[in-house]
Amino acid sequence: MLSFFRKYKLFKIKDPKKQAIIDLLKEKDHCTYGEIIKRLSISSTSGIRYINELKNEGIISNKIMPPFYKIAGDYK
Repeated sequence: MLSFFRKYKLFKIKDPKKQAIIDLLKEKDHCTYGEIIKRLSISSTSGIRYINELKNEGIISNKIMPPFYKIAGDYK
Protein backbone atom coordinates (compact mmCIF):
# COMPACT_ATOMS: atom_id res chain seq x y z
CA MET A 1 0.00 0.00 0.00
CA LEU A 2 2.86 2.38 0.82
CA SER A 3 4.31 1.94 -2.67
CA PHE A 4 0.91 2.97 -4.10
CA PHE A 5 1.08 6.26 -2.21
CA ARG A 6 4.67 6.85 -3.34
CA LYS A 7 3.87 6.02 -6.95
CA TYR A 8 1.08 8.58 -7.10
CA LYS A 9 2.88 11.20 -4.98
CA LEU A 10 0.33 10.94 -2.16
CA PHE A 11 2.98 10.19 0.45
CA LYS A 12 3.84 13.32 2.47
CA ILE A 13 6.95 13.75 4.61
CA LYS A 14 6.12 15.66 7.78
CA ASP A 15 9.67 16.28 9.02
CA PRO A 16 11.17 19.36 7.29
CA LYS A 17 14.76 18.04 7.55
CA LYS A 18 13.80 14.72 5.97
CA GLN A 19 11.97 16.61 3.22
CA ALA A 20 15.07 18.78 2.72
CA ILE A 21 17.18 15.63 2.22
CA ILE A 22 14.67 14.34 -0.34
CA ASP A 23 14.62 17.69 -2.15
CA LEU A 24 18.43 17.80 -2.22
CA LEU A 25 18.65 14.29 -3.65
CA LYS A 26 16.01 15.09 -6.27
CA GLU A 27 17.99 18.19 -7.24
CA LYS A 28 21.43 16.57 -7.35
CA ASP A 29 20.48 12.96 -8.25
CA HIS A 30 22.90 11.58 -5.62
CA CYS A 31 25.07 12.88 -2.75
CA THR A 32 27.51 11.57 -0.23
CA TYR A 33 26.61 11.62 3.45
CA GLY A 34 29.07 14.49 4.01
CA GLU A 35 27.48 16.57 1.23
CA ILE A 36 24.03 16.07 2.72
CA ILE A 37 24.91 17.19 6.24
CA LYS A 38 27.06 20.08 5.00
CA ARG A 39 24.48 21.44 2.54
CA LEU A 40 21.67 21.18 5.07
CA SER A 41 23.71 22.35 8.08
CA ILE A 42 22.68 19.45 10.28
CA SER A 43 24.72 17.57 12.85
CA SER A 44 26.31 14.25 12.02
CA THR A 45 24.11 12.44 14.54
CA SER A 46 20.89 13.96 13.23
CA GLY A 47 21.97 13.41 9.64
CA ILE A 48 22.55 9.69 10.07
CA ARG A 49 19.25 9.34 11.96
CA TYR A 50 17.27 11.07 9.17
CA ILE A 51 19.08 9.11 6.47
CA ASN A 52 18.50 5.78 8.22
CA GLU A 53 14.81 6.60 8.68
CA LEU A 54 14.46 7.47 5.00
CA LYS A 55 16.30 4.27 4.02
CA ASN A 56 14.07 2.17 6.28
CA GLU A 57 10.98 3.82 4.77
CA GLY A 58 12.27 2.90 1.30
CA ILE A 59 12.45 6.53 0.15
CA ILE A 60 16.20 6.67 -0.42
CA SER A 61 18.83 4.07 -1.15
CA ASN A 62 22.58 4.01 -0.98
CA LYS A 63 25.57 2.36 -2.58
CA ILE A 64 28.65 1.41 -0.66
CA MET A 65 31.23 1.91 -3.43
CA PRO A 66 31.25 4.81 -4.17
CA PRO A 67 29.37 5.83 -1.04
CA PHE A 68 26.37 7.95 -2.00
CA TYR A 69 22.61 8.21 -1.42
CA LYS A 70 19.85 8.71 -3.97
CA ILE A 71 16.05 8.66 -4.23
CA ALA A 72 14.74 5.11 -4.36
CA GLY A 73 13.26 3.98 -7.67
CA ASP A 74 9.55 4.14 -6.86
CA TYR A 75 9.73 7.50 -5.05
CA LYS A 76 10.97 9.56 -8.04
